[in-house]
Amino acid sequence: EQRAALRTLLKHWSIDVLSPMPVENAIITSGGVKVGEIDPKTMASKKVPGLYFAGEILDVDGICGGYNLQWAWSSGYLAGLLKSGT
Repeated sequence: EQRAALRTLLKHWSIDVLSPMPVENAIITSGGVKVGEIDPKTMASKKVPGLYFAGEILDVDGICGGYNLQWAWSSGYLAGLLKSGT
């Protein structure tokens, strides 16, 4: 029941954007697991079998905001998709 409630909440969650902020307000993030230590096709660790990385744990610089969220979701999706074998 809790999973179904969470799924429903996430599927119907909306965020209203009132206005864009100027890029000058963005913060650059960096640090984390070096991308050279990860297989880019599967997001699997090259050092620890069965360990996958996604999102901001990786050392990928980017402008904060939607770009970071998109990277987190895309890399997480890829890691989950390939780990599950689908």
